[in-house]
Amino acid sequence: MSGYQAAARVYAKALFDLALQEQALGSISDDLHAVKEALGGLDPEVRAFFYLPLLRRADKRRVLDMTFEGKVSRPVLGLFHVLVQKRRELLLDDIVEEFDHYRDDYEGRVRATVITARKLDADLATALRDVLEQRTRKTIVLNQLIDPEAIGGIRVNLGDFVLDGTIRRALSDMRRSLVAPYERG
Repeated sequence: MSGYQAAARVYAKALFDLALQEQALGSISDDLHAVKEALGGLDPEVRAFFYLPLLRRADKRRVLDMTFEGKVSRPVLGLFHVLVQKRRELLLDDIVEEFDHYRDDYEGRVRATVITARKLDADLATALRDVLEQRTRKTIVLNQLIDPEAIGGIRVNLGDFVLDGTIRRALSDMRRSLVAPYERG
């Protein structure tokens, strides 16, 4: 885990614990995502304002207050004040991601990424979700990605677990097994 990710995890955990304490998990999560999307949707030059370390912290806090005060919860606005104060504004995306992990874990949810050459039909996606839910005993949120280079088959990323049953992977394995005897040679 990188230092940035570890720091982001600390901030996310503090915000998550506060959200639970205030019984405001949903609204704080919504506010956190709204601010991330608002900043992400800005023109890159305007967005640079938030990340630029040369600008005075007080100026950044003032702009954040003018933009978000009354529109997002105090804990979320407070998080941004702390990030500005500590010059850790670049952690925002990682903090949102870590916060989502804490929320998913708390609510018994796991996100699975399914990579296929073509979009799964609804019945197959439902069957896959059901099997994964039976194995994990958690609610599965499927995110389907299309990768024509997969050729066929399916790859499932479920947390740290990866099941790669794509034809591309099979061909790669076959190539390695055919070349290996000659490499040792």
